[in-house]
Amino acid sequence: MKKIVYLSAALTLAMSLFACQDGGRKAIGFDSLPETAKTFINTHFSDKQVSAVYSDNSFADKEYEVVFSDGANVDFTKKGEWDEVEDRDADGVPLAIIPQPIADYVTANHAGQYVVQITKDRNEYEIELNSTLEISFDADGNFVSYDD
Repeated sequence: MKKIVYLSAALTLAMSLFACQDGGRKAIGFDSLPETAKTFINTHFSDKQVSAVYSDNSFADKEYEVVFSDGANVDFTKKGEWDEVEDRDADGVPLAIIPQPIADYVTANHAGQYVVQITKDRNEYEIELNSTLEISFDADGNFVSYDD
């Protein structure tokens, strides 16, 4: 019986802590982004109009998302480093942010196609081409596999 009471008290405390977290997605101003993120946007997306900026606070992390009026968007880590870029317009993701080995692979193996989404983490890059083909690369930009 004591175990049930202790377990119930622990669950209630845990639920209370989660409920008190300042979590969730909130609209913020562009100036509230980390400097690294603002520089990235101003460098690579100066021709686009920012329509919304969000801060996403979870229990363990904070992330940012910038949405443009044409539907393109960029996700940033709490330090302001990009981790996902999606731009499905006629030019796709800016070439300047695609690692050279990945750009070379796409040019050599998928002529006429372009990257519409790129995601990175410390171990890999994943891209999606305008043909909806998804390709994985290691952290150095070496081809790993095609994804279904």
